[in-house]
Amino acid sequence: MRIERVLIVGAGTMGQQIGFQCAMHEFATVIYDVSDSALERCRADHRRFATSFTLERGASPSAVEAAQARLAYTSNLAAACQHVDLVSESVPEIPTIKTETYARLNELCPPRTIFTTNSSTLLPSQLAEATGRPARFLALHFANPVWEANIGEVMAHPTTDPEVFEQVVGFAKAIGMVPIRLEREQSGYVINSLLVPLLAAAQSLVSNGVTSPENVDRTWMIATKMAAGPFGIMDRIGLETIYNVTSHWAEVKRDEQLRRNAAYVKTRFLDRGKLGVKTGEGFYTYPEPAFRKPGFLS
Repeated sequence: MRIERVLIVGAGTMGQQIGFQCAMHEFATVIYDVSDSALERCRADHRRFATSFTLERGASPSAVEAAQARLAYTSNLAAACQHVDLVSESVPEIPTIKTETYARLNELCPPRTIFTTNSSTLLPSQLAEATGRPARFLALHFANPVWEANIGEVMAHPTTDPEVFEQVVGFAKAIGMVPIRLEREQSGYVINSLLVPLLAAAQSLVSNGVTSPENVDRTWMIATKMAAGPFGIMDRIGLETIYNVTSHWAEVKRDEQLRRNAAYVKTRFLDRGKLGVKTGEGFYTYPEPAFRKPGFLS
């Protein structure tokens, strides 16, 4: 089966990026979300991406214009599912939302459609039966931002069809990703198995009153020569995702420190509508966060 038409389920931070990346690589791409306001934000961000690709990444105006023409947006799931070859799911990291979403997708998508999840925490085997087509389901996980951290982590579950696995590896290459094959299921894949402990340690330092987010980031940036620290990374990921992931592992592990970390993010940020880069404020204010300003590292 040739993959030509892609459905992105979820118009949040990652769905927006994955969709734009697919369109830039000549795939007809539909963005679906239950929220019309989320779709409008997605359109606006795609216009911003288009400008950035032209001015900062060397893309030709004609290529960007053609990519925008390949993008469609809808809150009508039945319409979105017509003729789709591959689904990339990026709905919130809440198991019930994901399983309900897959049940609907299975009813509406053609039998040939491959389902992939961009879940950062849940294993494919935890969702496989809910998809109604476990042999055609696996994880294709992206990092943020997709076009700079261009890895595509491909992870099957025990009953994924090997041919489908190879098709998804090929698709990842076709949209400009470097496929990272995982030979067995691992929560967090490679990237988040490395990143999540770092972010949790940073949160604990702050929620326990040891030091400030700025000092954590300053330490990390000076010592590693990285362009951002853990809290700058969290703002980019999106603080609702950080909260959902932290809460999930707090309950799975019955970890009181993780519960404190999740509560800190909720009360200081989510309850105040501060979700990070996407809302212009999180641990820092955007588009000019303090960690990018002269003197931050001195």
